[in-house]
Amino acid sequence: MSFLDRLARAAAAAAPPLLRRKLVWWAVVLTQPRFLVGVCTVLRSPDGRILLFEHRFWEGGRWGVPSGHLTPGEQAVQAAARELREECGLTPRDLTLAQVETGMRHRVEIWLTGTVDITDAPPVQQLDGREITGAALLPVAEALERMRPEQRAVVQRILDV
Repeated sequence: MSFLDRLARAAAAAAPPLLRRKLVWWAVVLTQPRFLVGVCTVLRSPDGRILLFEHRFWEGGRWGVPSGHLTPGEQAVQAAARELREECGLTPRDLTLAQVETGMRHRVEIWLTGTVDITDAPPVQQLDGREITGAALLPVAEALERMRPEQRAVVQRILDV
């Protein structure tokens, strides 16, 4: 992580919510390509539950699937594995392309599905507290209720529920 990334994250974490949104936006504008490619991953445990994270900087619904941005030259599967490793130390298996979401201004999202070999959500101590404040491993219906509406719609299409 670059010095600018670390500085922006520290400033955003300490700022009031309105200023935080602006700082996060400018950090993205200054450190990311002008067109972002996001990667979102629906990860299921062996018994079918879905892994959700509570994201520190999201507004209007903080719970969603593990997600992040591709770095230049990175493949979607590599980005999804890297983001999960950075956010909670887990390694996904069987990552496959599920869907590509377009129509967002300056962004496209690549959605993947995969599995994680866990029986419980990662504990708070294992999470990257700069970005993630909580984790849950939930049955599909409960996960859909908890996650932010934009992601819920995509996950319902992917899982055909």
